Amino acid sequence: MKKKQEHQTQPTGRVYQVTITETRRRTVTVHESELKAATPDDAAQAVSDWWHNGQIVLVAEDFADVDFEAEEVTEGGEGHA
Repeated sequence: MKKKQEHQTQPTGRVYQVTITETRRRTVTVHESELKAATPDDAAQAVSDWWHNGQIVLVAEDFADVDFEAEEVTEGGEGHA
């Protein structure tokens, strides 16, 4: 049985790098009893601490937006917009 020869060609032409940025968003309710001081800054700090400690993990259901940014890669490897 003959094996079909595959011809693999190297890509040619300009090169582009595309950066994909996904945004996830969730609103967290914080009660005054959970705070040291009842201020918006303290509430934001509490949620930040919970997130850094792994108590809040954003998941696919929290998806809010996506952005695609493309730039051409020059011969030196540096991109330009």
